[in-house]
Amino acid sequence: MDFGDMPVAWANYISIGGFLLLALLVWLIPRKLIYTGATDHARWRDIRIWATVLITLQLFIYALFD
Repeated sequence: MDFGDMPVAWANYISIGGFLLLALLVWLIPRKLIYTGATDHARWRDIRIWATVLITLQLFIYALFD
């Protein structure tokens, strides 16, 4: 099967799946590693939250233009 024969929408679905996988992998990072060297453990310092927000925005954009 040639990839050129596939509908363009499949590229969008594959991208969405990749972003969902990335969101899952981000949350597998241990909290201890996130806060290494931090003076406090404020929730806003957790990079996993920021990554999830950005991934959610990206997924919204992909869903909007599907």
